Amino acid sequence: MKTVVRLLLFALASLPPSLAWADAVTFDACDYRDDATAQAAWRPMKGSAPATAARVAGRAAVRLPCNFAGTAFERASWDRAVAIDLSAARGIRFDFFCPDAAPVGQFSIYFQSGSGWYATTFQPEATNAWCTVTINQNACRTEGQPAGWNRISTIRVSAWRAKNTDTEICLAGFRRAGVLGVDADIAILRAESSARASPAEARSVDQFTHAIAAGFESFGIGCVTPNDIGITGSQLQGAKLVVLPYNPALPAGAGEALREYLRAGGRLLAFYHLPPELQSAVGLELGRQLKADERPGRFAAIRFTPGALPGAPPLVKQRSWNIREAKPVSGAGRILAEWLDDQGRPAGQPAVIATANAVLMTHVLLDDDRANQRRMLLAMAGLLAPDLWRQGATAAIEKIGEVGGSRNFEDAAALIRRQAGSRERATAALAEARTLRDSALALNAAGKFAEAMDQTPRAAQRMMQAFCLAQSSRPGEFRAFWCHSAFGVDGMEWDEAIKRLAEAGFTAILPNMLWGGVAFYPSKVLPVAADVGARGDQIAKCLAACKKYGVQMHVWKVNWNTGRRVPAEFLERMRREGRLQLSSKGREEPWLCPSHPDNQALEIASLLEVARDYDVDGIHFDYIRYPDGDHCFCPGCRARFEKAIAAELTRWPEDALGTGPRRQQWLDWRRSNITTVVRAVSEQVRAVKPKIKISAAVFRNWTTDRDGVGQDWKLWCERGWLDFVCPMDYTNSDRQFDNWVAMQKEWAGRTPVYPGIGVSSSSSRLPADRTIGQIAVTRRHDTGGFVIFNYGVAESRELLPLLGLGVTAPPATTLGP
Repeated sequence: MKTVVRLLLFALASLPPSLAWADAVTFDACDYRDDATAQAAWRPMKGSAPATAARVAGRAAVRLPCNFAGTAFERASWDRAVAIDLSAARGIRFDFFCPDAAPVGQFSIYFQSGSGWYATTFQPEATNAWCTVTINQNACRTEGQPAGWNRISTIRVSAWRAKNTDTEICLAGFRRAGVLGVDADIAILRAESSARASPAEARSVDQFTHAIAAGFESFGIGCVTPNDIGITGSQLQGAKLVVLPYNPALPAGAGEALREYLRAGGRLLAFYHLPPELQSAVGLELGRQLKADERPGRFAAIRFTPGALPGAPPLVKQRSWNIREAKPVSGAGRILAEWLDDQGRPAGQPAVIATANAVLMTHVLLDDDRANQRRMLLAMAGLLAPDLWRQGATAAIEKIGEVGGSRNFEDAAALIRRQAGSRERATAALAEARTLRDSALALNAAGKFAEAMDQTPRAAQRMMQAFCLAQSSRPGEFRAFWCHSAFGVDGMEWDEAIKRLAEAGFTAILPNMLWGGVAFYPSKVLPVAADVGARGDQIAKCLAACKKYGVQMHVWKVNWNTGRRVPAEFLERMRREGRLQLSSKGREEPWLCPSHPDNQALEIASLLEVARDYDVDGIHFDYIRYPDGDHCFCPGCRARFEKAIAAELTRWPEDALGTGPRRQQWLDWRRSNITTVVRAVSEQVRAVKPKIKISAAVFRNWTTDRDGVGQDWKLWCERGWLDFVCPMDYTNSDRQFDNWVAMQKEWAGRTPVYPGIGVSSSSSRLPADRTIGQIAVTRRHDTGGFVIFNYGVAESRELLPLLGLGVTAPPATTLGP
């Protein structure tokens, strides 16, 4: 049988792309006859070496050489022409081999569709061994205007240079991931038609589609996200459940596809909207939109009628801004839950309604009570498709053991025992976790899935606590949080927020107190935020708490970017004076132009003011760069660049773009504009306060970012203008994090590197054990410290106490059992 399959895959790879990439789970085995067929399939971009057919560690593969030695291009890339529909899949999987990933800053994969692309980064979790990479559609960003996952015409794989050293990557076994009836049971219908009609709707469509998908995936339930354009009833027939996460309208064909699916016995879970053509099919009637601002706090929580929805939390907090009136058609359904206001009083409107073949929630699913909201999601889905309860409970029990990189409970327990040694609190927490897990296993075996899941959060919590209690602290580290809000942790005064940091063993905070166009203290240089009048000088408040509890304060400025709170009159003045950035096509960006001398003076003066007026420990640059490679091309930049190179440009901006004759001079000049400010601030601030520390949050890959965004932080370290540097190494992958830290220490030389750990960033989410894993990486590299993003409500209440149990415990709590 294996021989037959292998011959079939070999035959597929030999066909033209439009035929070879037919609808199958595996669509390319990368098993090519010879180098010629491999090179015909994988076309190198300019500067990249040609592909070859290979056999690597027993696997047929395509080999893609990364020829970084003696070359200057920023990435090695190859394109594979295809004709494939991925709309009915969650994403793709492929097998990946790299003997040495150290020369690579990051790997990327792109999917061309129409005139745009879907793109994301990935990192293999093994070196010099085959591993499987899974790419989910919801992890991809869009570039340009892609035409949909059903029209993928090119797959591009890229390795971004970090070192001038050769390596290679090998690929095999491209296949769909999340296929209905194979490894997915739920179809979440993405409102592509609405997204294309409105950019504002596109953001909402992405947000709520991803929220539902993440909820199901957290329970180990596979799902796909087909779009509503061109969907057919036959494509939905493998789904146990179809979900409408946020679908303001349906194309005619999608409505008929859903009716066909329902006629065949399908089940529907809908949020907020239910198009008229489906209401009669499920026995529901929707009315007008009701806004919460008509009575503030009107829709603040969902309360279930006892026993109405097995397995649902009794109360789910969700502060919704509006809902939809809805009711079951006479005798067709029942109300399962009602809305409560912020005082706990009934709002007089149903929140969840069930009929024989559908469940409707009268608003979208939000994320302000995540655990309970996800449990509610599973309960609603489980009412329609009971087998999902079994899947969810089984996956939840398995996840109890996924701590500290372990894959199962016994491996995790062994790891905790090794690390804990004689620490009695850790072993006691582990024993309690085992007892709770055993109870969950017994309930699951008895078919009591909801009851089994009730045990798993407590078991997982105790397992996490056991792991955290087993960790060791390291004295003398710089341990800090970035705090993006100038007002600190929401609902908490600065005194309490800093006290919590100190109690958990953290030594510093980097609070964001000023932007390019606004300050959150009584500045005489920048416009002052309106809130300061009512809420006070935020630097002074934070600094007083830091002095009280012995925590360093390094004031964080977002440079150049004027910020969302910038006064309109300031922004308009900058526009009139030609001080805002323009793209090469003339599109305005609300960032100050770094080449404008008045903007440079403003950046320097604002930071000098902070250092002069407040006894802070440090000044911290952020956004000390251009937004991207396409800025700034304002008229002032042209005039100042021409003066710098003593030449007149005949073609603007073409001379400075791509292969233009002035390209290298342009890149050098751009970097100099940023560096001028770093040097001036460093020198002038130290002249005022010699012991103050100057630092910067920087992009992680200096080799490409010095050109891409004009951020030459290696030079800043070499010249001594920074006392420490904080690369924003936000990733879920410990291996990628490790690779980045190793490179950054080399680039920074004698300047300390305190890597940024993305606990709650836009590109990574880390629970306590994974945060500890990345702290361990910084210790292996002897960085002497780290910075975590971001200090908010969840981090203060959930993460900090767990880290303080062991890995960052202050000296007084590191003694004894």
